[in-house]
Amino acid sequence: MADSSASPRAAQAGAQFKPFAWHPLEGLDPHARQRAAFLNDTRDVIDGAHTLMQLLAWDEERADELRSEPACGPLLDAAHRASLQRFVVASLGMLHARTEQQGEDPGA
Repeated sequence: MADSSASPRAAQAGAQFKPFAWHPLEGLDPHARQRAAFLNDTRDVIDGAHTLMQLLAWDEERADELRSEPACGPLLDAAHRASLQRFVVASLGMLHARTEQQGEDPGA
């Protein structure tokens, strides 16, 4: 797979990935940087889980409304729904473990 940053067009435009952060990490002492990174990750996981759960609820409501029309089924099949639910559970489980770790080690 070609690296898009190596293309002449990308080089000319100065294209460069700049990661987004809710709480910028630059200029922070190590403890504050760890806390800001944790808060960034926490917000991303929670926002993602919230969005996925909204999508699943919307799809379920839509499927209930369209049951009488066989041509219009749910957007997500049972396998996709289960996969997304497992993803949310795993993500929140990892966030919970990391939160517990932060509570046990206040300097982390």
